[in-house]
Amino acid sequence: MVAQVMQAASAHEHEEEARRRALLGVDPTLSLEEQQRDFLDRLSAVAGVDPRKPEARLVRSQATELFLRLEPVQARLAAMPVEERRAALADIRRRMGFSEEMIAQKAADDAHRDARWENGHSYMKARAELFSRLGQGEALEAELRSLREQYFGHEAPTIAREEESGFFRYQRRRVYGRN
Repeated sequence: MVAQVMQAASAHEHEEEARRRALLGVDPTLSLEEQQRDFLDRLSAVAGVDPRKPEARLVRSQATELFLRLEPVQARLAAMPVEERRAALADIRRRMGFSEEMIAQKAADDAHRDARWENGHSYMKARAELFSRLGQGEALEAELRSLREQYFGHEAPTIAREEESGFFRYQRRRVYGRN
């Protein structure tokens, strides 16, 4: 009995993995629009779901996030100038069935995130300059505190704790349309 349950679980895992591969295998040579059309076709075939339908609000959100996390999609978005990327994200969301109001809200969120990342990258550059100029010690720590406050205001203590733990949020991978 246990062997049959284990066998069934293993078969289910293989089936799930095959579905995942079928869904996520986006051709990087396609345009963003073609990648999205292909993704939606495969989503419909694999899961029997069309996120563009009005009643599929939760599926639409999840499908959009999944699509935006695909490496070929991120590579295309990263290679675009800011305004072109913003237009591409709006088009992606439009083709997913988002309302114009939601597209505008998501665009505002994206603009806010873009500004945060730009600020974060400027901070990381200034931080590196401090390290090269001051090395180690109390003077460096004081300057770092001041720099964090300058760039992050009330979030400076959070950034300091992250750095103490070895996490540098602006060195991690940027996922356009997400973070």
